[in-house]
Amino acid sequence: MSELKNISDRYERRKSKHTSVTTLSNLFNSYIEAEREAIYEKEIKKRFPLTDKITILEIGAGTGGNIHFIKRIGFKSSNIFANELLKDRIVALKSNHPDITIFEGDATTINTSIKFDIVFQSTVFTSILDTQFKMQLAKKMMSLVKKNGIILWYDFIYDNPANKDVKGIKKIELYKLFETCKTFNFFSVTLAPPIGRRIGRFYNVLNKLFPFLRTHIIAVIKC
Repeated sequence: MSELKNISDRYERRKSKHTSVTTLSNLFNSYIEAEREAIYEKEIKKRFPLTDKITILEIGAGTGGNIHFIKRIGFKSSNIFANELLKDRIVALKSNHPDITIFEGDATTINTSIKFDIVFQSTVFTSILDTQFKMQLAKKMMSLVKKNGIILWYDFIYDNPANKDVKGIKKIELYKLFETCKTFNFFSVTLAPPIGRRIGRFYNVLNKLFPFLRTHIIAVIKC
């Protein structure tokens, strides 16, 4: 499928851009990670108090950054499943988390009889520019979640004029992608990166004072 090749090319271009890592950008990353993980944990444990009993599948898990968090809040490795398309990331994912189950390749072709309590995606859909492919992936995610399970979503809502390889996804599009789902709960998060990367330890202050500057949403979707 051509969109799969396009997605791979987009990530490759992103990788080839040499962005300097500074103390401020590292601090920004730690703040936004803590912010979203606090919401993930609260929403997961509100619905599933016994995290060691439930299953989760992450679509586009990358090298496994989110898996560290998932393990930390009590998920058993045997209940953690991950999908990844890109070969270099699959190698790293297997190295970082050899104790979980990994579905390699196109997420729309995952072949399993397992239904998951949580199907999770983080900044995957905004790198898919083909509408039909997004719809196919959303349909696949819905087919993989249990009846009383949830789809957990984190992604940005605004286009980036400087990066034509991504496209923001607003709430209205989420309703269309998951049109058969029953309830949607949204959380506005992540102070705009151009600002957040420059303000260091003042991140939490500005994030609280100016919520309209947030660029991402977490969605908890029940189907």
